[in-house]
Amino acid sequence: MKVDLAVRSHVSNFIIRNENVLRKILRAIWTLLGVAVISSSFGYSSLLSSLPVKALLTVAGFFLPSSGVAVMLVIYQVLQVLSLSQSIGIMVFIMFALAYLFCYSYKARSYTLLPGMAILYRIFVPYVGPMAAGLFGGYHDVTSVIGGGVIAYYLKTVHDAVPSITEGADGTGAFDLLSSMVSGSGFYFFIFSMIALFLSVCTLKNLKTTYSWIIAVIGGAVAQMLIEFGGLMFFGTGPAMLSMVAGDLISIMLGIVCALLFRNLDFSRVERVQFEDDDYYYYVTAVPKIHIAEEDKEIKKISPQGPDEPDDKEVDT
Repeated sequence: MKVDLAVRSHVSNFIIRNENVLRKILRAIWTLLGVAVISSSFGYSSLLSSLPVKALLTVAGFFLPSSGVAVMLVIYQVLQVLSLSQSIGIMVFIMFALAYLFCYSYKARSYTLLPGMAILYRIFVPYVGPMAAGLFGGYHDVTSVIGGGVIAYYLKTVHDAVPSITEGADGTGAFDLLSSMVSGSGFYFFIFSMIALFLSVCTLKNLKTTYSWIIAVIGGAVAQMLIEFGGLMFFGTGPAMLSMVAGDLISIMLGIVCALLFRNLDFSRVERVQFEDDDYYYYVTAVPKIHIAEEDKEIKKISPQGPDEPDDKEVDT
């Protein structure tokens, strides 16, 4: 217990001291991963897929806020799909715009999952998105999970149909791919499993127990696996069993790491930490130093009232 608290204390102090730089580094890494995955899946523009453009976007991700990185990845994704097919690129742009309005109307806190779900889907770990949104967000972020999930599955449908699109075959337009997506049961099992994962994590993390985040991570993964396993067993639709289990294990490991590092240690706001030893329970309110304003001192001059006193007298108040 003491070792755990000491390690978490060192991590807390390190993150507080270097919070701005760490956030910028994480945004740059996410941007690099995003452009690399998008260009490998839809790299039909040699200019956009070139190394200088990727490096420039990664540097821009270092300086942009999270919302700016999300917008940049959306534009990059749309432009790459436009290089494949104009009609499909326009459809993807419309879907992003509608998803943004959907999230905005329900006051979602983050829009990162709109382009992020498609990126995570291409590397076979789409479960990480709803897991992170459930741990660090609120119920309103379910709109980002739904919007990002729909776009991710549509882009998966586009990717699967690339041979027929590039050959100019009939029946491979934007609306045809959309109709093919919504007519299959795999799409609905995917969306419902992502929603179940998010809602389970978002609900269980608020349990009044020290291990609520770990319970939320495992419970959300189980809920998601049950839905997708049911679709695979009864309808024959869904991801392969091996890829589904591997993706769930990765999301569980990342969720547990987040639980160990950030449970009761959210470095951006006031937190209440509870722990115990053999004799006592300890309840501590932790306030980040960056939110504590230093007390200002005012120097006032008070004029003397008697003729024998000096002209001015400084009083520290």
